[in-house]
Amino acid sequence: MFQERTAKYELIARGRELEYIFHPRSIALVGISSDPKNFTAGHGFLKGLLEFGYCGQIYPINPKAAQILGLKAYPSVRDAPETVDHAISLVPAPLTPQLIEDCGAKGVKVVHLYTAGFAETGEKEGERLQAELLARARRLGIRIIGPNCMGIHYPENGITFDMRLPQGAKESGRISFLSQSGGNAVDLVHAGPFRGLYFNKVVSYGNAIDLNESDFLENFAADPNTEIIAAYIEGIKDGRRFWQALKEAAKFKPVIVLKGGRTAAGAGAVGSHSASMAGNEDVWKTLLKQAGAIRAYTMDELADLLVVFSHLRPLAGRNAGVIGVGGGNSVEAADLCEAAGLFVPALPIDIRKQLREFTPEAGTGIRNPIDTTNLFSPKELSRTIELVAGCAGIDFLMIQHQLGISFLRDEGRALFEAALDAMIETAVGIAKPVTITLRHRGGAQGMSLLAETQEKCVKAGLAVIPSIERAAIAISRFVSYHEHRNGVQPRGAGI
Repeated sequence: MFQERTAKYELIARGRELEYIFHPRSIALVGISSDPKNFTAGHGFLKGLLEFGYCGQIYPINPKAAQILGLKAYPSVRDAPETVDHAISLVPAPLTPQLIEDCGAKGVKVVHLYTAGFAETGEKEGERLQAELLARARRLGIRIIGPNCMGIHYPENGITFDMRLPQGAKESGRISFLSQSGGNAVDLVHAGPFRGLYFNKVVSYGNAIDLNESDFLENFAADPNTEIIAAYIEGIKDGRRFWQALKEAAKFKPVIVLKGGRTAAGAGAVGSHSASMAGNEDVWKTLLKQAGAIRAYTMDELADLLVVFSHLRPLAGRNAGVIGVGGGNSVEAADLCEAAGLFVPALPIDIRKQLREFTPEAGTGIRNPIDTTNLFSPKELSRTIELVAGCAGIDFLMIQHQLGISFLRDEGRALFEAALDAMIETAVGIAKPVTITLRHRGGAQGMSLLAETQEKCVKAGLAVIPSIERAAIAISRFVSYHEHRNGVQPRGAGI
């Protein structure tokens, strides 16, 4: 116990050393274009800072502009009137050595190199330039994020890397995400509010010539506002340090890891993307398992796991109560659940008798999965959910809701809305965890209804996952995580 407590304190101390990078008093955007329509040359960063409400000083740096978006521009970082804590580099790679020198003269603490064109190109000149940058930065006491990355998204301080993010992305959450890929970082933050995911810190760190996956993992582990850690990693700089950081972080918080480059083709792509060595798949599999981390194999799986870990309480076992419509859908749901390591046990006779009292005989099934036309009858749907949830042998519910084109018409829409409201109210009120899967028909109109329905469920705090298969996989790994942490054997199937 003493050793575990000491390790935790040491981890917190190391992690807090980097906290200053998320709290700059001023930010310089070096090489930003004078054309406000040129998103790729810095205006995404500048507009993002303005729209997210960053309260520090912002210094656009462009020797050919007097002002940019109403802010006074300066020829060089050296010309900024006050201290600059953080610089975002938008200049071409060959100009970055001089930028580092200018930042050193100004006392800049951190340089985020959005700029690409270094070792990820596979060219010797890119590797040489990257090594030169690191040597200069270390001599001047500057930390580097990148190069070839999107940098920081930290809504609490009004910092973001993309002005096109939805309004909900401004809300701070309890998830922190480190990503070697800029695109994955932007995509996950962009999709987050639509799935009920809100982020404390997100860092895209690219080639990681200085600050790397271990640094940010330690920071997230030490951060009291981070409760769940997610990571997309292509390669690591220091295997021993990463193992230690991952192991210690996973003792205190769920850590979900997507390893990029696990196949031969993926490993080849990694080199040209972020200049990383992908590593051996068997080694990674063992490392993540022994550390107690949760493995994701795609970005969709990572997002699903974040939904489950954010919205569900720990489950008592693996027994699912599945409610939906359609015989084929029900059979498929049972197969998918069992394939993922869950169980769909038959409901007790007394529960089935009560369900049959208000469930038509024709075209329905009440054994489990429950194939019922009551999905569109508010009172009966609520009662179905309550009965299944009240069964002692059911650990959680999976509800498949069908959205048909008929629900877009006046009478159908009113019926659908009433049933949806009843489902949400009942699901939120019962003691057992619930996931919602939404299936739709009807082309673009159906998609619109799907988006509205998902938004309503998410606002109510429900876990919405696009398919039963994805829900089953995420829930199974969620249960496995808690079984491993608590040292218990899997429980399920017995009712």
